[in-house]
Amino acid sequence: MFKYDRFLNEDKTVKKEFYKDGTRLEYYTMPWGAGKNICIGKEFAVTAIKQFLFLFLTHFDLELCNPDAKIPPVNPSRFGFGMVHPDGDLRVRFRLKRTQHEM
Repeated sequence: MFKYDRFLNEDKTVKKEFYKDGTRLEYYTMPWGAGKNICIGKEFAVTAIKQFLFLFLTHFDLELCNPDAKIPPVNPSRFGFGMVHPDGDLRVRFRLKRTQHEM
């Protein structure tokens, strides 16, 4: 069963300590989990993300809002936790591609 409020205490404040079988979990927000705590829906979710990206990139034209913008540096505190997040944003503009018969 999906527990949509698993990161909240009963009073709806943010939960900061998690336990499993009486042992405190150190990395409770690690994407997809690890070992016996691995997410059973990981393969489905990764496939859905890949499908979304494929459809988005094949149906939309993308361009940078500022062509001279630099790629933001990555946040080194996230190394080892899956995807490395940038420390800033890179704004892009997108529009629906024209189909072959519209040209």
